[in-house]
Amino acid sequence: MAAGQSSTPSFFNFLKEGVLLPSRNRSLFAAVFVLIVATTSLLLFANDLAIQPLADEVLADVKALNGTDPSSPDFSHLLQEIQDDTRDLLLAGAAYLLGAVVVGSAVRIVVLFAAVTTYSGELHTFGSLLGKARAQLKSPVLTLAFVYVVEIAYVALLAAMAALIVYLAMKGYTVALLVVYLPLLAGVVFMVYFAFVCNLGVVVAVAEPGCHGAGAVRRAWRLAKGKRRRAVVFVAVTGLLAAAFSPVHTLARACAVGNVASGLLLELVYTALMAAVELFGLCAFAAFYYECKGSSVAAATEYEKLSTQEANDA
Repeated sequence: MAAGQSSTPSFFNFLKEGVLLPSRNRSLFAAVFVLIVATTSLLLFANDLAIQPLADEVLADVKALNGTDPSSPDFSHLLQEIQDDTRDLLLAGAAYLLGAVVVGSAVRIVVLFAAVTTYSGELHTFGSLLGKARAQLKSPVLTLAFVYVVEIAYVALLAAMAALIVYLAMKGYTVALLVVYLPLLAGVVFMVYFAFVCNLGVVVAVAEPGCHGAGAVRRAWRLAKGKRRRAVVFVAVTGLLAAAFSPVHTLARACAVGNVASGLLLELVYTALMAAVELFGLCAFAAFYYECKGSSVAAATEYEKLSTQEANDA
């Protein structure tokens, strides 16, 4: 399919492809969708059962501490409980975050292989797709690791700048505050586009096995050059969809207090909706990659034709 697209696609074509792509191999994407729902459900339930109760307990202890006389024995007891519960929360949260990153990355790679292979015209069963993913696992894994490191460093830099702004505000250094605030604001805005390019870099690593890590992100940067408006549209659409479905999760947690069955059902509905958003987003990324690649190849071919024509004319 990708090879046969010679005409310039419309501005929103990659979003349409994100919706339509699963229809080209329904059995494969049905299995992929079930995989997303299953893993997301496990992560949500793990959060609700292991992380959220600890967070609620810490919050309850803090509220109780605020209404306790500091000179009473209960105050020191509550303080000790807060310290113990906070330590447990941090350990559980770190373990949960690590597990979520590993599981989420594995699912993301599988979905991208499904999207990329289907868009390029390959037909796979779920089993053959997993075999292909295992054989070409190195490139996306290395690229994801590179992306995580770069994004963490980027966020750490922004956090340091934010801390500096707080310090300058406390000291009353107005001019210096403005000097630091403007780059921070620009950095936050740029982070959205940078994250988009990093995600496109993972698609590059899947579609081009020999390209990985920093090379894949550089390739994605070149492909996305001049297409920032499409990136903004993609981020806006997926963000709005996720925001529109988030009240379902809030309602599920509220219902679970009085009716566990209703809460679990709504949780499952929310998981399915978010799985659909994730599937749509990754399919749209694959379509965006092939559109960018197609336009780059077309531009290179046109340049070669013009150069040849000029040489013949000379």
